[in-house]
Amino acid sequence: MLGFKLKQYFIKKRIDKLVKTISTDNHTKSKIIQSIGIVTLDNFFNEYDFSKILIQKIQRRNPKIYSFRKFSKDDVKSYKHFSEKDFNWKGEVVDKSLQSFLEEPFDLLICFFSKKNMYLEYAVRSSNASFKVGFSEVLNQVYDLEIACDPKEVEVFFSEMKKYLKILKKL
Repeated sequence: MLGFKLKQYFIKKRIDKLVKTISTDNHTKSKIIQSIGIVTLDNFFNEYDFSKILIQKIQRRNPKIYSFRKFSKDDVKSYKHFSEKDFNWKGEVVDKSLQSFLEEPFDLLICFFSKKNMYLEYAVRSSNASFKVGFSEVLNQVYDLEIACDPKEVEVFFSEMKKYLKILKKL
């Protein structure tokens, strides 16, 4: 239990440090979207076909999707999922595929989770994506575009995102 509390403390400390170092480089933010990453919770990953939705809504293919799921010994290790076990007690990412995902310079990172989650917040804040979209009231100081809707209204979320990305001349 102490190890878990230490891990949470150090991840929170890293998140706070990342908040202070957020770049406001508008040069990269004006870029047309080609590459897309998605971070989400496992239940959304299992419920929605994000690849199909992106093809329909914004005509982009092959997003890289990473979802957070609670650790279970029964789960098979996957390069599409991460858990609290992918962080060491100092709050550092120890999973190479997760680290690679975070270092990828996506043109767009879609953050599809509507409740605070320390591990997803860390992933979003440490991502090298140049433009980040997510639900309002979750990470409002990080997102370049916030969308206010219910997470069950997936069509609304992606329609609103498309509308604003067109206005911003990113599509």
